[in-house]
Amino acid sequence: MILDRENAESIVGSFPTIPDPESAIARRYKAADIEIRYHKNAMLMGDDVVIATPYSVTAHVGGRYIFAASIERDDLRAISPMIGIPLRELQEEYGVRGFYGEPKVSLYGDGEKESLGVYQGLNNEDEIVSFLLSIVLDTLDEIAEPELVQKAR
Repeated sequence: MILDRENAESIVGSFPTIPDPESAIARRYKAADIEIRYHKNAMLMGDDVVIATPYSVTAHVGGRYIFAASIERDDLRAISPMIGIPLRELQEEYGVRGFYGEPKVSLYGDGEKESLGVYQGLNNEDEIVSFLLSIVLDTLDEIAEPELVQKAR
């Protein structure tokens, strides 16, 4: 996904699974005219979502929320009662012991959602932040390195 940040529409309201841009902000970065917010366990914009988003970034240009990249996991506890399959059976089907499916990478922008598949990187927060920041820079065609401007206390 490549976005023209000058003409990109706000993504607010486009998908219930996009991260709330004001929720759980752990760090803020600046790269040229792009404000990038890194979120840990952000609330999502919709009410009846069946995914958990442990890590995400949101990109803002000129006050517009134009892009999000998330590492998402199916929440088996939420899915189970909706489809009437016991949790244990879902865990077997997903091949997991916990309550969440595999981490998958999703991108949101210009009214579209794109899946990049299973997250293959390390389960290390610095690695995850670096990965998500690189997606923002690639998507918005920015060469400036993001500078940390605020870290949550």
